[in-house]
Formats: sequence, structure tokens, C-alpha cells
Amino acid sequence: MSEAISIENQKVPATEVFAKECYKKTKLGWIPEDWETPCIDEIFEFLSTNSFSRSLLNYKEDEGIYNIHYGDIHATFKRPLLDFNIENRIPKVNNGTPLSQNIDYLKDGDLIIADASEDYEGIGEAIELKNIGKNKVISGLHTFAFRDKNKKTAEGFRVYIFRNLLVKKALKTIATGSKVYGISKGNIQKFRVVLPPLPEQQKIAAILSTWDNAIGKQEQLIAAKQHYKKGLMQLLLTGKKRFEGFDEGWKEVNIAKLGQLIGGGTPSTKNNSYWNGDIPWISSSDLKEDNLFEINIHKYITKAAIANSATKLIPKNSLLIVSRVGVGKIAISQQKICTSQDFTNLVPYSGDLLFLGFKIQKEIQRLISCNQGTSIKGFTVKDFKHLRFKIPLIKEQQKIASVLIKAEKEIALLQNQLTQLQTQKRGLMQKLLTGAVRVKI
Repeated sequence: MSEAISIENQKVPATEVFAKECYKKTKLGWIPEDWETPCIDEIFEFLSTNSFSRSLLNYKEDEGIYNIHYGDIHATFKRPLLDFNIENRIPKVNNGTPLSQNIDYLKDGDLIIADASEDYEGIGEAIELKNIGKNKVISGLHTFAFRDKNKKTAEGFRVYIFRNLLVKKALKTIATGSKVYGISKGNIQKFRVVLPPLPEQQKIAAILSTWDNAIGKQEQLIAAKQHYKKGLMQLLLTGKKRFEGFDEGWKEVNIAKLGQLIGGGTPSTKNNSYWNGDIPWISSSDLKEDNLFEINIHKYITKAAIANSATKLIPKNSLLIVSRVGVGKIAISQQKICTSQDFTNLVPYSGDLLFLGFKIQKEIQRLISCNQGTSIKGFTVKDFKHLRFKIPLIKEQQKIASVLIKAEKEIALLQNQLTQLQTQKRGLMQKLLTGAVRVKI
């Protein structure tokens, strides 16, 4: 039985599913008969790491030593292979910081693994280094650095050793801690992993690399579309670019004259009865950047919760404006909804709702930009009442909104396609890494 895999009309090597009798049972689970489960210290040598804090790192200096901090492994580096020709957010050690004389500089193919995580999913998260070139790179706080010592692993495959679900499940059993989970060197040295034969590793790495390339191209396309939309907003929302047939002057307005400004609040979390209702309640994290329509509703409250807190019921077709934590996000309510105190909501009296959403979002971003370097953390209802800006007549508002919403929908479509690619890759990856699907060598 075989299956062909196609990515963007490119054919990837066909795969073959082996019969059940070709598998063996190990402590990690069922794997193909010709695969191994060696210990970490049989495959890799441990390299030196450092414990430099964030205060000793920067993103500004043109020259210096790159330092891979465990926080960046969890949050910044999105791809399995950290390619120095692509990634531009790698911190450097501040000039003048003393370094150990026994420090190990990393090479292409070296692995860096985070030894600490705030959740189980992040335990053992790893990256593999690529295209280091002449750069000097060291492994930082809360990391292990590994180097293949006997050529049993293929470049481009090493990072996937720690993305195998069988391995990730086993890693959780050796993690210790309560609020932060950690892995000790003593525990991981004798930790066993799943390892296919070298030719199969190379083929798996090639297949997954094809998917990574497709994902990378999609990400670049999204970034280009977002840049185009940002430029379009700058031109259309300021009147620098006008559509044919519109030549009336723009009128300055006060946001308080456009609608009613309503703050939000959070009902007591100690009273469980408040959170068993059917009225949607959201916090700033429930909105997405640059998307007026996507609201992730996870919590529902009761009428009693509204009566006994500062939160208020916001009508449908209102602008939900994040004015504190996550400031700048905006969404349009599709139903009656309540918000946290991080919001200042606008129930409009007049104007095109979509245009006002784009325009107010741009004005908030302008205010944030003007206040860079200060201690400003957000805006209050009082601050908003002083916000003034120019807007065109309603028909031009509608025309501008139609163009911007089209651009936003194009970006949303591309993002959905990216999500599909990422999901498909994850599914295929686990089949290949566990041996459920074998590649032809």
C-alpha cells in the first residue's frame, strides 16, 4: 500500500506502510523492527552552555556573539531549523560581557534544547542550527547543547528526534517541578529516543524540508500582503489617496461625538455562579491582531455578574477597542457581549462601522507610536474623549472600508491555507517519526 504526497503541485517521494509484524514493542512504544532506541549520550556529546539573563542580551548590535536563550526557543523561533540566513530575531551578548574560557561555539547541525518550560507541551522543545557561517553562536540560559559524536544522525533530522510524540510523551515523565517544569542533565543523559536508520532519516528530513519550504513561502506571502495592507491603510485612511468621484473635504471629529464610550470590567472569579451564564465575556487575548471579525469566546457570565461588576452589556455592531493590555486590537461585536476592563468600547451613533474600525485602530497605533519610550500602558475613556481625527463623508467611508476589508479577507484566506499546511505537516511528521508510514529508500 502506498500514498503520494503533493505540496504546491510538487511530488514528494511515495511512502509505504509496513505490516504489523515488522514492528517491535519498546519502552517508548511500537516502532519498526529495524529502528533503534539509543540513549542520548550514545548519540550526542554535551556542549557547554551559559546562564546569561535577558539583561545581558540585545538585538541592536551589528556584530557580536549570538546567544540562544530558552525563551526564544519557546516563543520566537517558529521553525524547527534555526536558519541564520532567514531568522533576524536572534539576540547577541552585550559587548563587554565576560565569557568563559571553556565556552563551546556551535556549528551547523548542533541541537539546542530548552530544559525548562511553564507547561508540559514545551518540555524538551528543540531547534537545530543551520547556515551559521562565520557567526559565533553559543547556547544560553536553561538549555542543553548537543553535537552528534558518531554520525548516527542526519542533519535536518536531529531536531525531529525531539518532536516524535513517543519521545515527547516519555520526556514528560522525567520533568520535575510545579509552576516550571525542568529536565536535569542526569535524567536526559540516559533518556532513550527513537532513531531510524540513517538513510531513512535523510529521506524523512528531505520530505519535511519540502513542507517547511512551502510553509515558509506561505508566511512570506502573508507578510507581503500585510505590508501592502498597511501601506494601503496609510494612504486611504489619511486621505492621501482618494478615489475618483470623491473630492469633498474631510471633517475633523471627536470620537466621543461618534458614539457612546463604554468601559468594561471583570466579574469576581471567586464566585463560580457568575461564570455559568450564557452572556459572552471576553478579555484582550480573545482578539486577534489586524482582524475586525475574529473573536474567540471562551467564557460566559450571568446577568448577576453584570449587576455586581463594572462590566456592561455591549450591543451588537459595536467597536470593541482594546485600550490597555494588548492595546490596539479592535473587533466588531457580532452579538451582545461583555468585555474586561482592558476595553473601551464604542457604540456608534453614525458613520460606517468598518471604516471607523480601521480608522480608530490606525489612530490608536499613531498614539502608541508618538508615545514610544514613555511609560504609557494604555488609554482610558477620558483619554479617548480627547481623541480627534478627520473623516470623509459616509459614501467615501464605505468605499475605503470595502477596499480594506477585501485586503483583510485575502490575508485571512492565506492564513487559513497556512494553518492547513501546518496541520498537514504535523500529521505526516508523526507518521514518519513513529514509523506508522515508512519512506522508500
